[in-house]
Amino acid sequence: MSKELTRPKLEKPERSTTDSNSSRLTSFSTKKKNTTGESPKTVRMTPAEKMLAQELVEEIQALTHKNITVSTLLRAGLYLARSAGPDKVLKAIKENI
Repeated sequence: MSKELTRPKLEKPERSTTDSNSSRLTSFSTKKKNTTGESPKTVRMTPAEKMLAQELVEEIQALTHKNITVSTLLRAGLYLARSAGPDKVLKAIKENI
């Protein structure tokens, strides 16, 4: 009745040698850009805090050509908090949070 289906024979391409690097599409190796070795952390904020963060990001973005995000703002806040000291950070926490 009907013919039996068969797969065609798989033919592997020849291995390239070191002399044939010019046939590559790119001349550089691609490497995943990994800025941290950790998974992202969730930061819980109220809607008012999110709006405040976004407004501050827009104000900072107007001063530079660099792409500023809320994450960048929070990381910069860590450095500011370190330079201010734990006493000032605790005072800001008590007054605002």
